[in-house]
Amino acid sequence: MATTTLVTLAVALAPAAWCAHLIAVRARRRLATSRGTEEFAAAARPLVLGVTGLFVGVLLCLHIGAGSVTGGSGWAAPASGVTLGALLFLARLLTVHGFSRPASTGLAAASAVQIAALSAVLAARLPGCGFLARPVEVLVETGGAGAVPAVACALAALALLVHATAALSRASAHAPGPGTPDASDASDASDASGPQGPH
Repeated sequence: MATTTLVTLAVALAPAAWCAHLIAVRARRRLATSRGTEEFAAAARPLVLGVTGLFVGVLLCLHIGAGSVTGGSGWAAPASGVTLGALLFLARLLTVHGFSRPASTGLAAASAVQIAALSAVLAARLPGCGFLARPVEVLVETGGAGAVPAVACALAALALLVHATAALSRASAHAPGPGTPDASDASDASDASGPQGPH
């Protein structure tokens, strides 16, 4: 399972970069044509959700393809790879647009859930505390060892998706800073759309 996930994430780097670029380009175009912040937000939300869904679909296809070569069974194997990839994609997307704190929080939360699961298993060895490991045991019995990270990453990814949908629907999230590639793109688009003042 670890090999399949590593192969999937490595191959997914290019689709992730393309999807992030697609969101940035489409958002800037919407920003240029929108008549107000509400109109931009209404267009940006489905853009973020749609492109994220597209990337998740790509991840799933890549994981199935890699799994057919490396082997693996159970629902947890593809789920852990897809949810981890989605979590990393959303964290990177938020970081690029200036929301590094929620991105870090999401990653830390996924790690904390997995640490808590491991701690529960260890604590269950104490007399009278066997019930603490029962939720983890059910997950592992159902989907294998990868079920725990799959659930942890899924919860964190969902939280980041909600935050990203709200944060990236703000016009300020797509305002390019001076000297950045986005700023150059925005400047080129402005030059193409109409006359500008002296530089």
